Amino acid sequence: MDEDIQSQIERAKELMRELEKACNDDLQAKNVSGKTKNLSQEVLLKIRHLLDQAVYKFFEKHYFPNLSDSEKKATKVYFPIVSKKEDLKSVLSRANMINLELDHPNFYQFLDSVQPYNVEYSWLKLLSSLAIDKHKKLTPQIRVENKTMTAKTENISVTIPIDNPNFSIHQGEGVQVSIGGVPVKFTNQGIVPLSQGLKTEITKWVSFLFEDSDVNVLWLCRKSVEDGEKIIKKVLEFV
Repeated sequence: MDEDIQSQIERAKELMRELEKACNDDLQAKNVSGKTKNLSQEVLLKIRHLLDQAVYKFFEKHYFPNLSDSEKKATKVYFPIVSKKEDLKSVLSRANMINLELDHPNFYQFLDSVQPYNVEYSWLKLLSSLAIDKHKKLTPQIRVENKTMTAKTENISVTIPIDNPNFSIHQGEGVQVSIGGVPVKFTNQGIVPLSQGLKTEITKWVSFLFEDSDVNVLWLCRKSVEDGEKIIKKVLEFV
């Protein structure tokens, strides 16, 4: 594997670890710092650039030598990320790889298999849009906390939101409710067992979201690093 690309992948992993620590620190401080915003942007841009570099290496070996001097200067090569299958060929043609499907069918099929129109790779569309539109989309991030309570026996579990102003629950007088045979009382603060045999636990979920979206920062950055590395390595196998 190309040493420079490998070192950049390792750097992306370092940035990811720094981002995870920054998010944890911000959680404790109940704040979203500039460091967290900047690190999330760095991670996404690093992976986006690495994807481009990997595809360029393929282009450089298989297509670049056959271009005229003017074409070499004018051609811009990026890792294709498209939402519709029919758009893939047009994007490749703009990079002077119009006959890729015929010249290198296995590589074309691979690129086709990792596009956002395949559900498994829908995250690539988010990576592409958020990395490019960094000024608007990556700042600020929003800190969201959600609490849930789960009451469960060996055979059944019930989970409800708690301490949530948008959720309310009322159990009328005389109304009897049981979970797994254990009588309970529902309140906005949780589920209260009225006898033994029911285990309750409170879970506090905290996430950092990109502005104007429900995209979790850590999820997208981690997905980009982990799955992005796999794509990059696979691309380089065709070089």
